[in-house]
Amino acid sequence: MGNDGGSIPRRNEMVREKKKDERADRKNQNIALNYYCALSKQRLQEPIVGDELGRLYNRESILEYLLDRKAFGDGHSICDNIQSLKDVKTLNVMPNPAFSKAENAKGLSFDEQPTAPFVCPITMKEMNGNSGFEFIWSCGCVFSAQARRELPDSTTCFVCEKPFVSADVVPINSTDPAVLDKLKERIAARKQGKKKSKAKTKSRKRIHENGCNSVTIPATDEGAKTTKLQRTAA
Repeated sequence: MGNDGGSIPRRNEMVREKKKDERADRKNQNIALNYYCALSKQRLQEPIVGDELGRLYNRESILEYLLDRKAFGDGHSICDNIQSLKDVKTLNVMPNPAFSKAENAKGLSFDEQPTAPFVCPITMKEMNGNSGFEFIWSCGCVFSAQARRELPDSTTCFVCEKPFVSADVVPINSTDPAVLDKLKERIAARKQGKKKSKAKTKSRKRIHENGCNSVTIPATDEGAKTTKLQRTAA
């Protein structure tokens, strides 16, 4: 080996190359997730919506998908959890003062880190995938995970001051399998809760209807039992 005039790469050189490739892949993935609509693959443009798994979409693309499930070839595999607009939340994002429309018009380069169009309103960190971001399902406000870590006991949104609970917090574009499993469990629990709520509503409706269709009047004869008369349809 080595007699052909070539060089044999050293182990440390191979490790450096591997780490370099991993960093490049991670950067490209961050750009794809945080700058583009997960469904249409077009640049994210307000109004932006997020689903319960923390994925970002252009609202227009979701509307198109709901009107025609075949509008996007891989739509079903991407957002099969979205059956209506109730399954997404319109997000309240803060525009990045350093981002220009001219930069948006010329497109993105994967060779360098582009300026993010949105920032955290608390820490001013760019929403570019390098830092974790979250949104609150109940109000739609978006902020960095760092902002919530700095105020861990807060029960009101840092942006709009509306109350929220921990189950309302949705991590944006998490790739952690454990986090995604937890979010899926939330979706399943919410759907189960909806089914129970509908069942209770139907039960109350039946009781109400049955109660309206019968009238109990006291008997006029002494010692006679109460007589129940059924209303007949007019």
